[in-house]
Amino acid sequence: MWKLLRSQYEKCLAERRDVKEFPLTRFVSMIVALIALYVVVSLVVLPSDAKPEFNFVDERGSVTALSAILLASGAAFSFAAFVLSVGDLFRTRMFWLIAAAALGLLSLDELLQFHERIGDRIDAWGVNAGPVRHWNDIIVISYGVLALGFLAFFLPVILRSPRFLKLLIVAFLFFVLHTAIDSVTEPPTTASMIVEETAKLYSATFISIAFLVGMLNSPLSRNG
Repeated sequence: MWKLLRSQYEKCLAERRDVKEFPLTRFVSMIVALIALYVVVSLVVLPSDAKPEFNFVDERGSVTALSAILLASGAAFSFAAFVLSVGDLFRTRMFWLIAAAALGLLSLDELLQFHERIGDRIDAWGVNAGPVRHWNDIIVISYGVLALGFLAFFLPVILRSPRFLKLLIVAFLFFVLHTAIDSVTEPPTTASMIVEETAKLYSATFISIAFLVGMLNSPLSRNG
């Protein structure tokens, strides 16, 4: 098993040296600026009598919708990478397929609020959430823990592209910021909700960009 894992690391690191990275600095800077503009517009353009945080916390809001779209885009890029990785290592193909399914579920969760409804049900049962505000916060934290375990298991695949790893790290840092604010702010304020959801939006943004890079670096895409 260790020999197989070592051979996979060596293969992926060898491919890493051959990867021709696409220029990303201007593209990422432009996307970050557009997201910031979108957040500002979401603060100004509101339904009548709506609170300032409406677009950030309501499933009908613009920020929630864009977050779901970005996660769905990441799922689509990951599935495309799976399709383009025909003939690649089994571990590599499974990474793209599982990631596509996970991001698709997160996109649906963003719109349908699975974790919030489940968390509210557990809260209604009177189960103590410990130092965290609510059970839905614990579920969100568990998403991050599962993601770390998933990424650790598939680390050889991730190491193939330096920028893919860096983009995922940035996405995870925004996720940590979002989760920290969501977990400790009691009661939540307008400012905390806006900052929290903006951090989540940027996390989804960098996830989508990361999987776009992963798709572009897949073997058939590079050779096509």
